[in-house]
Amino acid sequence: MSPRDIPFLAGLDEASARDIAAGMVSLAVPGGRPLFEQGEEGDGLYCLVSGSVGISTREPRSGLTRRIARLHPPEIVGEMALLSAAPRSATATALRDSHLLHLTRPAFEAVVSRHPATLLYFGRLLAERLRAVYEAKPLDDRPRSFAVLAVTEGPAPAGFGRDLAAALDAVLPGKTGCLDAWPPEADAAWFHAYEAAHARTVFVAHEIDCPWCQLCLRHADHVLLLADPGAPPRPGAAVYLARSAASDWMRMDLVVRQDAAAALPRPVHPDVAALPTTLAIHVRESRPADLARLARIVSGCARGLVLGGGGARGLAHLGVLQALDEAGLSIDLVGGTSMGAIVAASLAMGWALSEIRERTIESFVGRNPLNDYTLPYLALTRGAKVDAGLADRFGSASIENLWLPFFCVSSNLTTGSAMVHRRGPLAAALRASIAIPGLLPPVCTQEGVLVDGGMMNNLPADVMARTGRGPVLAVDVGSDMAFQAVPARTWRGRALRRWLGASEAMPAIAPLLLRAATVSSDAQTMMAVSRASVVLKPALSGVDLRAWSSFESTAALGYACAREAIADGRLAAWAEPGA
Repeated sequence: MSPRDIPFLAGLDEASARDIAAGMVSLAVPGGRPLFEQGEEGDGLYCLVSGSVGISTREPRSGLTRRIARLHPPEIVGEMALLSAAPRSATATALRDSHLLHLTRPAFEAVVSRHPATLLYFGRLLAERLRAVYEAKPLDDRPRSFAVLAVTEGPAPAGFGRDLAAALDAVLPGKTGCLDAWPPEADAAWFHAYEAAHARTVFVAHEIDCPWCQLCLRHADHVLLLADPGAPPRPGAAVYLARSAASDWMRMDLVVRQDAAAALPRPVHPDVAALPTTLAIHVRESRPADLARLARIVSGCARGLVLGGGGARGLAHLGVLQALDEAGLSIDLVGGTSMGAIVAASLAMGWALSEIRERTIESFVGRNPLNDYTLPYLALTRGAKVDAGLADRFGSASIENLWLPFFCVSSNLTTGSAMVHRRGPLAAALRASIAIPGLLPPVCTQEGVLVDGGMMNNLPADVMARTGRGPVLAVDVGSDMAFQAVPARTWRGRALRRWLGASEAMPAIAPLLLRAATVSSDAQTMMAVSRASVVLKPALSGVDLRAWSSFESTAALGYACAREAIADGRLAAWAEPGA
């Protein structure tokens, strides 16, 4: 690294920058080793030459670790304690084998005294980092290096590594390097030069816990474990990966090879499913679109879609999907609540839009799933028609074995918190997400009593954003005003209301319960706005929450809203996240 490449020396003359750089101490820090700990006295600052450093804090009460930032060369770390003369406010950890230049406190003070202009750089840096904290900017966790390791017999990691490198180049600028063996001439400087010459690097390991495998994982920001369905893990894989995944910064995904003609992904061996991975991503052979989706997901450039709840207003989601499909904007990850979860799950199943539309009409428009009324001891309805409809629509599918990574949200009345479903039977999770209190019986599980997710998080854009896989598009169909117009009443309905002494404008119990369970609060909407890249809100205030028969017009409102957003460029950041 040239002295002028060190950020706070860039404004100095060549001789001064060279003189200061000569006083900095070169350090090699193995991956996983801390540079300094929160609460320590600041002894100097560090300039990152190669590798990656993670900044995190530990909450004093809960003891939980909060990741703040991932730094890359030539960023500076550790200056805060020098400027404020206070203990270290965070922990800095080498996330991979890293080379740094250390400027001690006395040397730092000497630099500032001789060159006061350097304080301008540190002042701007401090202001930027404080603004990021106040604005709660999401962590930029996009990886630059990947390790590929086969954890079952069968997959050929070298070929997969080359295919992944090509897929990354297709969705991101720059050239991806791929290494599948230790070059004879390679040392730390060689690896640094190789990575510096490429926008990204894929390291391919062949054996579990061999020296080359260890180096691959130490250099990786993101680890991809290759597996075949049903195959047991290779000997020693579970122990080695459990040790490697101990870091709060280590992210591993499971990539499962699937047959090109498979209707749904085949499950992996239970011991492979138990490995410490974040997502299971299924890739069909000879399907370039699947490999492109994998590249976007692992590189942090995926398109995440979140669909909110809102009863029959959720039919607008189908219009949004149609507009996105016409614009060639494929979806990489999906999630939702209540009716939004039903539509999102249909997309994750890999169904075409025409099939999703047909199944939705059959399930909701052609019949009323909420008319099997019973003695209101648990709820107004038995829920049997809903259970049968979900079983018929989604069968025995499990969340972890869908073509798109999926989650849905329910409300846990036992714990008083939102529950995110990422594993297990799909139909059961959806049943919990749509269990409108009082209208449908709750779902009782070991985790607690579960009801409609709209009670606590009707638009879970924050859940999707926390995955750190890319920008989030959220579709809000629940926050528009309801009960603005009095619906047409039958003569029996009018007579019953006169007998009960109820006004014509008083809503019935079923729409009241539905609205109570799916209403989006202002706080929830603000959360979606702050964590989503784009929030679409179709104009649905005139649509009744039970207007299933208005399928065409409701879907058209969603379509018009999405088309307008595409035309005026509001979806640009979401549509081209890697640009």
